Amino acid sequence: MGRKKISNLNEEFDLKLFAIIARKNFYLLFINITIFLTLSYLYLRYTHPVYISETVLKIGTVNNANAVLNLQNNQFMDAMGSSNQLAGDIELLRSRVMIARVIARMQMNVSYFSQGNVLDNEMYNNSPFSIEYQVQDSSLLDSRFILYFDSQKQFKVSYNWDDQEVSRTGAIGEWNAYPGIRLKVKIINYPIILRQQKKISDAPYYFTINNNESLIEKYFQFVSVLLLNPNAQTIKISFKDNNASKAADFVNRMAEEYDEYDKERKSEGSNKSLGFINETIQSIDNELKISELSLELFKKENKILDPAKNADDVLMHIHTMIDQRVNIQLEMAVLERLEKDILTNDKLENLLPLLAGTYTDALIQNLVEKIQLLEDRKSNLGFMATEDNAAMKSLDLDIDNQRRILIKSMSNAKLSLVEKIKSIDQRITEFEYGFMKLPGKEAEMSRLQRTYEVNQKFYQLLLEKKVEFSITKAGVVTNNIILQKGKIANEPLTPNRRLIIAGSLLLGFIISFLIIFVRYLFYNEITSLDEINQYTDASLLGIIPKYKSEIPVSQLLVDKNPKSAISESFRSVRTNLQFISNEPGAKVIAITSTISGEGKTFVAINLAGVIAFSEKRVMIIDLDMRKPKIHLGFNVENVRGMSTILIGKDSADVCINKSNLKNLDFITAGPIPPNPSELILSKRMNELIDYLKNSYDIVIIDTPPVGIVTDGVEIIQNADYPIYIIRAQYSKRMFIQNLNKLIDENKIKMAVVLNGVEMSRFKYGYGYGYGYGYGYGYGYGYYDDEAKKHMTRWDRFKMRLRGN
Repeated sequence: MGRKKISNLNEEFDLKLFAIIARKNFYLLFINITIFLTLSYLYLRYTHPVYISETVLKIGTVNNANAVLNLQNNQFMDAMGSSNQLAGDIELLRSRVMIARVIARMQMNVSYFSQGNVLDNEMYNNSPFSIEYQVQDSSLLDSRFILYFDSQKQFKVSYNWDDQEVSRTGAIGEWNAYPGIRLKVKIINYPIILRQQKKISDAPYYFTINNNESLIEKYFQFVSVLLLNPNAQTIKISFKDNNASKAADFVNRMAEEYDEYDKERKSEGSNKSLGFINETIQSIDNELKISELSLELFKKENKILDPAKNADDVLMHIHTMIDQRVNIQLEMAVLERLEKDILTNDKLENLLPLLAGTYTDALIQNLVEKIQLLEDRKSNLGFMATEDNAAMKSLDLDIDNQRRILIKSMSNAKLSLVEKIKSIDQRITEFEYGFMKLPGKEAEMSRLQRTYEVNQKFYQLLLEKKVEFSITKAGVVTNNIILQKGKIANEPLTPNRRLIIAGSLLLGFIISFLIIFVRYLFYNEITSLDEINQYTDASLLGIIPKYKSEIPVSQLLVDKNPKSAISESFRSVRTNLQFISNEPGAKVIAITSTISGEGKTFVAINLAGVIAFSEKRVMIIDLDMRKPKIHLGFNVENVRGMSTILIGKDSADVCINKSNLKNLDFITAGPIPPNPSELILSKRMNELIDYLKNSYDIVIIDTPPVGIVTDGVEIIQNADYPIYIIRAQYSKRMFIQNLNKLIDENKIKMAVVLNGVEMSRFKYGYGYGYGYGYGYGYGYGYYDDEAKKHMTRWDRFKMRLRGN
């Protein structure tokens, strides 16, 4: 199988690798959830809650014009009229006019607040004090007045006026004059005030005198009127506010105010009719009193109680004509009042009630009914269209035409009524002339009696009409029904505590998952032999597990516990070396890596130890003269070694050190030279190796990392067992390119040892390469001193969280 192309990204999903990365970064989940829960707590703590209250109202719509005219419209016209009226009612409900009426009824001219440690609280309907005011400077409207009570008799108020800070004291229950305003403060519950001032000593209370226009605009934004069911004509009114009680009161008051407005609108015609009747009654009452007084005086002066019997027939005719004249006078008064309303008012609304029961001219009544119908249509259309709308202009034109026709018709009708009155008066005069032939006193008394009766009948007729219209007004009811009253909300609409906490947990989990996934995507550290096998053709010698605890420097461990897992893994590598070359004679093992910190020195020392256990003489050479470590592993001085041997200063025998382990010797790197490359590539290096091979079965060379320098490539090329060390979860995937370069360009048959494997995450397994490789599933580990030296405190903390 060919090599897989090395990439910095993980192109295939590896569940095992993803689980490893997730475990290593599990602390991120804890940190992210903690952060988001903290942020959600701060948001909930410092955000004003917003409550919502809703009421459901069933609108009752009646077409009054059709009811009066007894018109039978088709179903389409009925549906259109009902729809238009319902739309108009919705626009009326959410209009600023209706909001202004609600605010006026709720008496929200002053808003009271108590200061809190974090949030302020509006004391709606439960303020422990009240304010009366007389504003002299309108710029103080919507300003904040800070209040502090020194005692039950004195308070202190502070506010800004004309860019100046005003701070004054005042007497409780009395008017106090201040710049731009006069205030009277009354205490309602002093113990509550004391508790608040004990909790918040600086500015415990404040109040604002609201600008009505600003308040209307503010609440207009939070009122919502929605159509629930057009067939049932039900609508939902909702209102949002920081105070739950105020929100409930507002929607309930709005429903009640709409019902009251509907009553006013329906009884407006009766009110106008009653006004006309009251004015007429007042004038007739004066005439009645005068005629009554004249009759009584005449009776007293002339001592006459009844008219003569022979005048009965004449009086009967005169009374009949008087009745006719009274009815005509009433019609004339109605026409004059109707004409006055038409000439003085732009809107011709509620004219029809003026004619009800008092006027019989069919032409004028039909014209009034037409105008009333047009005005109703214009009123309904006004909720949905502006004055510039074509339909509105068309209605205005029709109303003006009908107005001109009505005025002309009333003028003609008045002339006709005047002629009728003249005719009746003429006939009455004729009867009176004949009546005057009767005895003078009786005739005069009859005349006075007739005048009195005329005024009395007219007066009684007006009183009857007044009673009728009063009953009509009292009986005005609306068809609106409140199906659901607004309730005080127990939980705020926003912020939603449960949703925010759940969202914080979910967001913390999602972000943690995304971070882990991104780290997995860009994770290019080698974790297993299988991964190495995908990218290189090198033999796989085996794996070295992590040591069970940290060690300060690379040192010999296999002699401490020969039966441990790590000793067994090195014996496995020793066995696998036989599959590379099993020819007799001394062998050279060259060990290298890509960079420092991958554990080549550790592997060299312990591999030498297990080979020495097999009764073979082993020599370790520290050829990494730039960064020597062998002397640290064996705890000896580094005063002489390879550098002094290669320059000819010391002989090899002098530099050989004996270890505590039988058959294991070593040569340190010696003092760091300025030219290690020239020394490694010198002829003396080859001579030294040949000399050592005569005395030792195995010569292990700890070469410099090939990823940093190429000094040791020639040594590796000439070695019998060239070994490349890769450290799990430390060495980058791109490091394998250096390994492949040694194989392809230098034609070296490299073998790989995977060091520092966390065996608890992998199963027991075998693998074949050029040689034979397998590993054991033990849960131990170690940390190379080079890697340990670069660990930060944060890395140590993460390591503890992961349980390593």
